[in-house]
Amino acid sequence: LALRIAEELWHRLGHGDSVVHQDFPVADPAYVVDDTVTCVVQVKGKVKARLEVPPTISDADLEQLALTDAGVVAALGGAEVRKVIVRAPKLVNIVI
Repeated sequence: LALRIAEELWHRLGHGDSVVHQDFPVADPAYVVDDTVTCVVQVKGKVKARLEVPPTISDADLEQLALTDAGVVAALGGAEVRKVIVRAPKLVNIVI
């Protein structure tokens, strides 16, 4: 049904040939790149924050950003951080 509707609308727009004979549009690579990605911050294996970060962020910058997030600071509750596992730009796991 959708194909027939698309064909009818194509002709109503004033095109004489069939829509199935048209070239598929090509995506412009400049518009395909994401400006930000969502990074998940976990404390003791539980998600405590989601941060929007650039895809080119370094491990050190992402770690610093995660450790200063209000939700993470509250989850840590003053406990000593034993290890921070960073998989930029998608994941930060904090072990206490």
